Amino acid sequence: MDYRFVKLIQPQNSIQGNSATVFVYKIPFTKKNMTIYETVDFFRKEIFLKTKKTINQKKFNEEQVLLKEIINLHNDTGIKSIPQITSMINQIKSGKDIYSDSCLPNIKLVKTKNKKWVLFDGHHSLLAYMACSKKYLNETPHLIISNKTGYVNDSEIFVFFGAHSQKLKASNWRKYTVNWQLPLEKQLCRRIQENMEELFDSLKNKFNDNLAIK
Repeated sequence: MDYRFVKLIQPQNSIQGNSATVFVYKIPFTKKNMTIYETVDFFRKEIFLKTKKTINQKKFNEEQVLLKEIINLHNDTGIKSIPQITSMINQIKSGKDIYSDSCLPNIKLVKTKNKKWVLFDGHHSLLAYMACSKKYLNETPHLIISNKTGYVNDSEIFVFFGAHSQKLKASNWRKYTVNWQLPLEKQLCRRIQENMEELFDSLKNKFNDNLAIK
């Protein structure tokens, strides 16, 4: 039976700031061509919310992934709510991390074959951490989904574009982002911001303005 791994990473306080507790879960394919979203959903419903059973748990120095180099799937026009981000910024500054209602991290990523990190969920959360001067991925709670190889194939990334996935071929998904706020026929957009650094830089003045208002 085929399977994927889900890694749940929780940042820990340390002098270097790069220590993390990592929980690793082996998720079987419940059907042929099980998507990454379906893997996350299976993990949330059948493991995390029920048993929280792990196959591995340890503290160690996670790979130093720079937040600014992570590939975004939304341009700045596709970011839904600046007030939501500023609320998250205040939460982080108060010492609380960002989680979903199910207590899983909002930030979810995959790694491509050529070792590029792609953020498929949690853009608001990651931007908030960046606004709080976080520089590395292991300074944030997050999920990583991978195959046995340690990465996912380009074709598996198509699902992040929803109904527009059939328009994508090979690795040309890198040329596009998606804006769920627009009408269906306009949601697939040409990429403007190439990574999270460019996305953050295009929005940081809005964060500051919104924080000033509050």
